[in-house]
Amino acid sequence: MARHHARTAASWLGVLLAAFLLAPGGSRAADPAPVAALQLRDGRVLHDATVIADEGDSVVIRASEGLIKLAKADLPQALAASYPAPVPTPEAAQMVMVPFNPSPADIAPEPEPRPKAKPAQANVPNPLQSIGSVFRGCTIVSFQPKSFQNAAGCVEVVIANTTDTPVVIFPRNIVCTTSSGARHQGRFIVTDGFPPTIKRRDVVPAQGTVDDIFTFTNDALDLAGVQWAR
Repeated sequence: MARHHARTAASWLGVLLAAFLLAPGGSRAADPAPVAALQLRDGRVLHDATVIADEGDSVVIRASEGLIKLAKADLPQALAASYPAPVPTPEAAQMVMVPFNPSPADIAPEPEPRPKAKPAQANVPNPLQSIGSVFRGCTIVSFQPKSFQNAAGCVEVVIANTTDTPVVIFPRNIVCTTSSGARHQGRFIVTDGFPPTIKRRDVVPAQGTVDDIFTFTNDALDLAGVQWAR
């Protein structure tokens, strides 16, 4: 008889335990009371609102307006404190994908091409930089050192006549200066050719030019300039 009562009590205890576990809310906290008017941070108002799901950065709310999914940033402060946003883990913070969108400012400009080096100029006549550049309407256009036979102190001079009258010039009308300041007066005029012609004077034609060699010394000159004699 005692054994029969024990088995009966154990059976009823199992039934009561199963009923307790299956009963709604038997082992869970009661659902939060709905909020009559829940004003969101963006100005909207939900009526009889209850949070029914927490989804990390957002929540699902059942309200008179229906089921609404809201970002936690839109919740009022009092309700947001009950549903804090998840804190990103250090690993997640390090995995940042940067879109490939290069800016024109980040692209290195192409280097400008360097100017080509100019070839060394040949021994061309130099423009006159000295004083006394006009003599009877004639101008010394250019000059350059040029030896004649065994005389190294000679200069080729180009003279232009801008007048309508021929002009006679003599060797003494032309002087050269050296870098040390020494002056040398012309001795002879040589017209280059085959054979060359040595003259004591020459004629510059009207509106024309002559290209003569003036001899100054037999030694080489450190030429600085050529000009008309004063």
